[in-house]
Amino acid sequence: VIFFLIYTYFGPFFPWEFAHRGATFKDMIDHHYFAQEGLWNLPLGVFSTYIFLFVLFGAFLDRMGAADYYVRLSMAAAGRLRGGPAKAAVFASAMTGSITGSANANVATTGPFTIPMMKKAGFKPETAAGIETAASTGGQIMPPIMGASAFLIVEFTGISYWEVVKVSILPAVLYFLSVYTIVHLEARKGGLEGLSKDQLERTWNVFKEGWYYLLPPILIIVVLMRGQSVPFAGVIGIVSVIALGGLKGLVDFHARSKTCKVKFQDFIRLLWLGSINVVRAMEQGAIRSLSVCAAVGAVGIVMGALFQTGLGLKFSSLMVALAGDSLLLAIILVGIASFVLGMGLPTSAAYIVLSVMAVPALLDIGQPWGLSLLAAHLIVFWFSLDSCFTPPVCVPAYTAGGIAQANPSKAAWAAFRTAKGMYIIPLMFGFTGLLLVDQPLNLLQTFAFAVVGFLASSAVIVGHMYVRINAVERIVISLAALGLFWPYISFQIAGAVVFISVFFSQRARYARALAPNVDPTN
Repeated sequence: VIFFLIYTYFGPFFPWEFAHRGATFKDMIDHHYFAQEGLWNLPLGVFSTYIFLFVLFGAFLDRMGAADYYVRLSMAAAGRLRGGPAKAAVFASAMTGSITGSANANVATTGPFTIPMMKKAGFKPETAAGIETAASTGGQIMPPIMGASAFLIVEFTGISYWEVVKVSILPAVLYFLSVYTIVHLEARKGGLEGLSKDQLERTWNVFKEGWYYLLPPILIIVVLMRGQSVPFAGVIGIVSVIALGGLKGLVDFHARSKTCKVKFQDFIRLLWLGSINVVRAMEQGAIRSLSVCAAVGAVGIVMGALFQTGLGLKFSSLMVALAGDSLLLAIILVGIASFVLGMGLPTSAAYIVLSVMAVPALLDIGQPWGLSLLAAHLIVFWFSLDSCFTPPVCVPAYTAGGIAQANPSKAAWAAFRTAKGMYIIPLMFGFTGLLLVDQPLNLLQTFAFAVVGFLASSAVIVGHMYVRINAVERIVISLAALGLFWPYISFQIAGAVVFISVFFSQRARYARALAPNVDPTN
């Protein structure tokens, strides 16, 4: 903010295309405080109307105990698998992140349970922290309740929230698949196994114990599908959590009354405790919203400076000049810009600044490719998420590193390595049919080859499938992965054939390695 205020005032002293006529203090105050293009900009209105309600909803659901239940359910379901605690962390972070919409809150909620379990299972501390960070970052793109930026997309594009949610489901599944695959291959590479049955709860028992925690998010989806407004859905979600909490309290009270004598004072005490929980949930929601409100307010001033100085239009024209007619180069430039902005801005703030500067350029360059307004905003949104895991500034990764007692920088690099899907999927938005929900055949083709592509790219990153991947195999699989993501069916089929060939070759080598240890009489 300080930089942009200085830039606004000392405009004539800046070099090259960045120079402008400057503004007086009076003009700056008028523009930022008294007009609607500065502090009181669209982002602050979106925060007041949408974001706060869903932050509050997440606080109510968390207060009710949903986050702990999601972790228990994930551990019961995935704990027996190879590298089970890490896979449980992926599932738990996906579910928890879908109600918190914050990577840092997700890490702080699920990390204290999942990270020690991963370390106990044999994962290195920095690897455990990286997996938790990558999974928690994905919570911001997991419907139904995505991060704060999703509501900003609704306002910037004029598209309904349900449409944004609908097209975001498969990309979110692909991202978590990429994280899950890396976890699996890391576990196989390290010879890790899952937890034993006696260390885990039964999945069905855990599900029966708290299935009602899954109802509020489902109710929000139903309300949105019926065409109701986003604020209405948020209010319905909050009311449903309060009602479920009250019903749960009454059921527990009734069950207790069958085993021991209860008095009227006990019922009054139950109502009092329920009221206290509501107040504390509101307090927790207000506290959680402060950081988002501060970021949105500050970025309003940045946006005001972009409008007042004309820098937004200059950046867009400069980007068009640098990229020429290449949409690929334009998307890469957006990725680089998001990396720089992510060092100092949280996801929502980075998205707002980038969307103002880069979306017009993306639409101009992407017109021959049929790039839609929503696709351009989703490209910027997904790239903006890298502020959660790209060194040197990435608060969620440092939070996870602290929980894991790992070197923060190593934890950040491990997260960067695990979250590579955040850089591939925005490219798919630009060149493939991943967002074309009205073209199911095209969508199915893109999704199927992308699944195999992420399996291949994960193998390249980890350097292991059934056995260690040698240098030649790594090059071959890299080319196969590139073909699988390339937006032409011939390249995708060729990439799939090559990867499947290497896969069965690895499987055969693994079987030969086990052969001397197999009893021929069995």
